[in-house]
Amino acid sequence: MTSVLRAALVRVPLAVGIVLATLLLVAAFSLLYRYEQARRGLGGVDSGARPQAAYAETAVAAGCYEIEAALTFFETGAREAVAPLVWDDAWAVADPYIYNHELARTASVLSSLAYAESGHYQSGADGPAYMEEALHGLGFTEVSTESYRYRSEIVDQVLNVFTSEEDSVAYAMARKRVAVGDEARSVIVVAVRGSYGAEWVSNLYLHDERSVAEGLEGYHRGYSDAADEIYAALEPWVRESHARGDDVTVVLTGHSRGGAIANIVAAMADDELAGCGVSGEGEAAEDDAARDAADAPDAPMGLASGDAVCAYTFASPGCTTSASASDARYNNIFNIVNPADMMTYLPLSAWGYDRYGVDIELPGLDDESFAERFEAFCSSYEQLVGADAAGEGSPYDPENERAVRSVIDDVSAKVASVSELTTPGGMASVVQALVAHIDPFQILHGHYQSVYVAWMLSLDEDVLM
Repeated sequence: MTSVLRAALVRVPLAVGIVLATLLLVAAFSLLYRYEQARRGLGGVDSGARPQAAYAETAVAAGCYEIEAALTFFETGAREAVAPLVWDDAWAVADPYIYNHELARTASVLSSLAYAESGHYQSGADGPAYMEEALHGLGFTEVSTESYRYRSEIVDQVLNVFTSEEDSVAYAMARKRVAVGDEARSVIVVAVRGSYGAEWVSNLYLHDERSVAEGLEGYHRGYSDAADEIYAALEPWVRESHARGDDVTVVLTGHSRGGAIANIVAAMADDELAGCGVSGEGEAAEDDAARDAADAPDAPMGLASGDAVCAYTFASPGCTTSASASDARYNNIFNIVNPADMMTYLPLSAWGYDRYGVDIELPGLDDESFAERFEAFCSSYEQLVGADAAGEGSPYDPENERAVRSVIDDVSAKVASVSELTTPGGMASVVQALVAHIDPFQILHGHYQSVYVAWMLSLDEDVLM
């Protein structure tokens, strides 16, 4: 009996090895099979868009649309939430350099829909096409979410790691033609999904001092390829609109990584418009417009002097090391940030990182009447996600603002650069600061899309501005 048991035990490692080898082979085959499917355009979930109308021969009279948009948030899981969504076609001819609070509210919901759309593109999940339904409800006749098709399954995210494509991006594009006065104008909206699966890794692709010295400063390396893809995708739509005789308005939005990518795309568009003599406002704008087109994208979108661009980003991390990020030409980019959201401070400004455009802070602890505003936020949050998901209230604790600032101050003082961050001492300093100040189960709540949407819906414009 003992000899039989001993012989069986000897075979256990072999059996385990065979099982593991089989699993690895199956996994490798699955990844290779998916790679071939994507290369040939097979096997992906089809778009949930309604049958697309041909690009309108005639522009529709400008109107205002109000709908209740269904979507999901992290807290709600598969259960749907509902958010009010408004679109006014008059925004197409409004000054893009003046903050529009109603448009910002709409953008906050669209940036959340960009996440919710992913469920539709997962095989077997049978998720609704939230983004398409919402955009059609706002009067957009053309909607494309094709970029989600091979970027929303778990196998796709794993494959992206092996193919070094974790800096990919999914986004929705929509277009409509509206008649404003005696002229037609094409309005294009782009909503960019934030970090999803393996895409999160791209947040760590930072410039070091050597890169800056070699002239590689500018866009965050983890976001620039994604921004280039969206910029290229916009080009045929812009040129087709121009061929119809339309001027074009492009509105960009996104949350977190999606906000950073939208920020860069808008900055690229501003650089291109500067070459057309369109840039910012006032004397600083004249200086911007007088520059040559050195900053313009290598592959232009085709924007012209009658076109306009604006962006509303939420929870965007720093996305550029450009010294000109605060120039007037970028004042049509509005970055809404929560002072209790640590992600908006990263990468650190001490390392040279910034956002293009204007930062607009949500209420913070030291603001006058904060308690009253936070109470309104909590009511908005519960109405947005539902009482079951909200539980005893929002999981977001505004007191985290102090902890976040302490961590940022500590790390900025001890880790002076990206290259220092990668040293044992730099990493130890970061860990020490996090352990000293941060509750890991609480700190990310201030970054949630639902928190940003609830704040935007509960606040009046004069509070933010």
